[in-house]
Amino acid sequence: MKTESHWWERPYRTFQTNLREIDAVLDEKKVVGRIVELGANAWLLNTAGIVSFYPSNLPFQHPSPWLTQRPSGDMIGDAVREAHAHDVRLISRADFSKVHQDVYEAHPDWCFVSARGQHQIYNGLYSTCPSGPYYQEKSFEIIAEVLDRYPIDGFFFNWFNFSLRDYSGTYHGICQCVHCRHRFQERYGLDLPREEDWSNPAYLRWREYTRETLDDLAGRVRAFIKQRNPETGLILRQNPDVIMHEVNNAVDRPLPLWVYWAGEVARESRTAHPEKPVTVNSVMFLDLPYRFSAEQPGLVGLHLAQTLAQGANPWAYVVGTPDQPDRKNFGIVGKMLRFHRDHTDYYAGLRSAAKVAIVSSTRSEEGYGRADGVKKVQQERRGVFRALIEGHVPFDILPDDFLVAAEKDGRLARYEALVLPNVAALDDDQVATLDRYVENGGGLVATYDTAAFDGDGRPREELGLRSLGARRIVARREGPGAMRSGYLRVTRSEDLPGSEDTSFVALDRAFLYVEARPEAVPSFALIPPSRYGPPEKTYWEIETDHPGLLWHSHGRGRTAYIPWPIGALFFDLSLPEHRSILVRAVEQVSAGGRQVVTSAPPQVEIAVGEQPESGRTIVHLINYSGHQERSFHDPLEIRDLRVDVRGITPVGRARSIELGESLPVTTTGDRLSFVLPRLALFDLIVIE
Repeated sequence: MKTESHWWERPYRTFQTNLREIDAVLDEKKVVGRIVELGANAWLLNTAGIVSFYPSNLPFQHPSPWLTQRPSGDMIGDAVREAHAHDVRLISRADFSKVHQDVYEAHPDWCFVSARGQHQIYNGLYSTCPSGPYYQEKSFEIIAEVLDRYPIDGFFFNWFNFSLRDYSGTYHGICQCVHCRHRFQERYGLDLPREEDWSNPAYLRWREYTRETLDDLAGRVRAFIKQRNPETGLILRQNPDVIMHEVNNAVDRPLPLWVYWAGEVARESRTAHPEKPVTVNSVMFLDLPYRFSAEQPGLVGLHLAQTLAQGANPWAYVVGTPDQPDRKNFGIVGKMLRFHRDHTDYYAGLRSAAKVAIVSSTRSEEGYGRADGVKKVQQERRGVFRALIEGHVPFDILPDDFLVAAEKDGRLARYEALVLPNVAALDDDQVATLDRYVENGGGLVATYDTAAFDGDGRPREELGLRSLGARRIVARREGPGAMRSGYLRVTRSEDLPGSEDTSFVALDRAFLYVEARPEAVPSFALIPPSRYGPPEKTYWEIETDHPGLLWHSHGRGRTAYIPWPIGALFFDLSLPEHRSILVRAVEQVSAGGRQVVTSAPPQVEIAVGEQPESGRTIVHLINYSGHQERSFHDPLEIRDLRVDVRGITPVGRARSIELGESLPVTTTGDRLSFVLPRLALFDLIVIE
């Protein structure tokens, strides 16, 4: 196996104690013992920022008053010694997002200013601004003081962003501090926008500015850390050594809950940045106002299972110490962390072997505006995501920003099919990349407005992708109720498996009338919206030939274009016809057909990975049968699951790690089949 140069490049497990200032008296021996018992080998704890848990000499730091009750007066010094004595990495958490009033009074320009000239104050703390000197300069002094005193193994920064809202969700808006105004004007030659207005080009530039500012700051911090200690890693969302995500719940979050959140963020980061490890923080409490009510074990278990299945590093998080008043999910957290600990060999160097990738597009989402972007892009993508999960299609998520680079480094060519769920805005280089991908034998499934706009969001005269079966959009029917009671008639039964039971597919939201290319093959035919009440008048009188799907061959590849928001409709309605059309389209444009064929029900996710160094194929199975809207129960045991995986040769054996059993296998060509006797929440099948 490849020898990694840094500790974070090997699989690891984090337990975070998000300390209160009163926890400065914690018993480090007891906490480390509990962390080791749970299976973690990294301890993330508060160090600096809002409260320092060591005797800082910096005038803008506030050491916890409870440090005086420790014999050493230094919790971090005690913690790092105890952690390292048990081979546990210590990761320091710092929070530069807020300062105490005395710091504000001395340096008011460090802090957030609203459009009304007000500061953002929460529980007596003043929110700072990433454009200002506290983030841009003083944070380096804090980091230096910690690194000079302690042999810590990593840094994590909380709330590392531009804070438009406080902990209670109160909206404060875009910061108007002197540093934001000056830096934005200098960068773009524009006045800083005062409100979130998606029709204002300056607002879209501001969103770009925030990303660039945080990315630049994180990069400078990472370089600064490496100068002092190359073995200290930066764990963060922006420009880190380890890409970090957090998944959580919220009491006011509307249904449907996005139960696949951990798998979604892990997939996207691992695909976009294969050179970097990823970690996903599974929050163990219910919500910010209820930090001491434990989240349902079933939800935490699914988050951790998805994290492992995508080859990311698991992370669990409580407020305070492990001595929680509500400990009901400690059992599942310990089970999953120990599973990862005991089978680290199977996670070292693990990467996805999926032959399909969904292309995500932040630019398209922002181009529509906040509300429409969620409906037209995020929900379209998540509907496709869920359809592929339920259809047992292993897949990655590739951000459109990485399309060109993925072609150049060869990653794009390893996919047999790409799915573009309303990737509406594509620049000329991305369009050319995708057309070449299809010409060279790749498959492509595109929906709705894909390639209808250029990289700056301007409508194209014709659809940008020559590989699609539609030349241009000739008319639009969209908006509230515009397609209500519209249908598609099934015209080719092979395009809708199970169509012996239905001749219709429901439409809603939108439909695009397109001019088809002469050689395109149409499927499904539009029945325009008709009366749906009273019953005596409920029938249709008009049928058309306008296609609901266009097949097209381009070079050595094939495409399927669906000119309506099929993913968003599946997200909303969960109709099996929508799922079947999407899964069938992916299958038909993929040169090798289905990668996985299984008897598993839709409640089972299957992820296929590989370890190039060992030659192993790793198959993860996750059982979602315990999920019911907001309730997460123990999943129902599923028996005798047959799984057939393409692309595995040669093979010696298959083994269920959860059951501790060898599984009989059969092979036909490059296809391997096994039967899993029992599946509870999760299993890992090693094929070698």
